[in-house]
Amino acid sequence: MHIEAMGVSLLSNDLVNAPERLEAKLAKIEELGFRSVEIPIQGLNVIVNGRLLEARLERYVKLFRQFSLRVTTHAPFEINLFRQEGLSKERQVLQASIEVSGALGATAMAYHPARYVGEEELLYRHEWRPYAAETEERLLEQEREELRLAGDLARMRGVRIGMENMRPYLDCPYYCYAVRPTRLAEQMLRIGHGSIGLTLDTGHLLLAARMYGFDPLEELAAMAPHVFHLHVHDNFGKPNFSLEKNQYDLIPHGRGDMHMPIGEGEVPFREIAAALAPHFRGTFVHELREAYEPAWAELIGRTASLLPQGSVLGAGVRAHADAEGAGL
Repeated sequence: MHIEAMGVSLLSNDLVNAPERLEAKLAKIEELGFRSVEIPIQGLNVIVNGRLLEARLERYVKLFRQFSLRVTTHAPFEINLFRQEGLSKERQVLQASIEVSGALGATAMAYHPARYVGEEELLYRHEWRPYAAETEERLLEQEREELRLAGDLARMRGVRIGMENMRPYLDCPYYCYAVRPTRLAEQMLRIGHGSIGLTLDTGHLLLAARMYGFDPLEELAAMAPHVFHLHVHDNFGKPNFSLEKNQYDLIPHGRGDMHMPIGEGEVPFREIAAALAPHFRGTFVHELREAYEPAWAELIGRTASLLPQGSVLGAGVRAHADAEGAGL
């Protein structure tokens, strides 16, 4: 397993939207020994109605140049390439996101695959509609066509798009094909573009495995050769309903997509890392909720203890992990 850079994600749009606050957070991340950071593109507020705000983006470009951190990005969650109306706007936002990623020097951009039921529709059950098999296939081909176009742009901008396995919802189990890693891997292979691979989300994998009753390592086998970007976090494998958003209400019962530090829940990370080891070369992102920021300082050493023997940690990270292990 070759980890080129290890880092943390910043999930707060409010934090990312304030350059002066973001600067202080980047300094902390670098000081702790991390070598990368993942940024939510929507939080930068540099895309408005599909249009790229060049002057504001340049301010962020200058900010990130002050740090040695490798940048990865997350495309806006609302992008949905299954839309049958307004698809051109989805394309515009996705392509603008690739431009932002390229300008920031991002090596990877995580992307949430298309959904049959968009997150904005989950509140309105009467809007949910089952699709016949032929309609589902037409929508999948629509996403494939759009991602091939996006992949061409990503290649020109030096970015790789990582299609992410999705979390399940109890009340709408069919909302997205990518809750099943095997189906996600199949879609990526049918796209067939060198600038498009997979982002593995460890927490989503466990939640889906428990909800649908599959073996997470067996399903992971289809993804593993194509994973170049990792979102690592923990939970107890208890899916929740789509409208349960308050994490503090869910924590006491250990429910939902908790985004805890690895090792604090039931995600079998040691086994996942072993399955990825023959294939993985890329960026490792601890995708934690803000409440767990105090654990950042322990993450490099904790992760190193869970990795397969012979794993390679990028420059700087290995030394930091060894220092932690020695109690330095």
